[in-house]
Amino acid sequence: MKRISLITLGLILYLSSFSQKNLISVERNIYKFNVDTTSYRQLDFNYSNNSDSTYILWIEKDNVESLSNYQKIRKHFFTMKGDFSLIQMLWDGNVGSFTPELFDGFMKIVKPKEQFSVSFLKSGKDSPNSYLTILFEKQIVIVNSTEIKGLEINSSIDMFNYKAKSVTILAEWLTKK
Repeated sequence: MKRISLITLGLILYLSSFSQKNLISVERNIYKFNVDTTSYRQLDFNYSNNSDSTYILWIEKDNVESLSNYQKIRKHFFTMKGDFSLIQMLWDGNVGSFTPELFDGFMKIVKPKEQFSVSFLKSGKDSPNSYLTILFEKQIVIVNSTEIKGLEINSSIDMFNYKAKSVTILAEWLTKK
């Protein structure tokens, strides 16, 4: 009896961890096309929020894979960029208009059951498992909005939310040294 209980408990824990991993699903696609004699690849990362929570997505210019979510959030929202940090602008009720800087002020609120696509456009040949494909995906950050202390998802921050359902980034913007 004790053995069956342990097996059942283990199965429940395994299945619950499996379902948590699928709260955000990512579909990856590569499309190829030519312009004159130049080949191009469009690498699409389609994010689906399958949860009941709201997520925040942004793109980093540098690889932040080694950072914890806490460190990624501090870097994007709390680091001073000029006179203000992004979180200070979100809190400031006097901001009249806002156009995001892709790597500094960009954020997409992905509500439950919504989707958002990030596309990278690059010239030359590329396979699904190439270094750049892996690198690009590691520069997309998506976290549960509850992890960002001081951020409330309401109409007051609507102007900071990127409105489109997708964004396209030229690969050269990320690979410049």
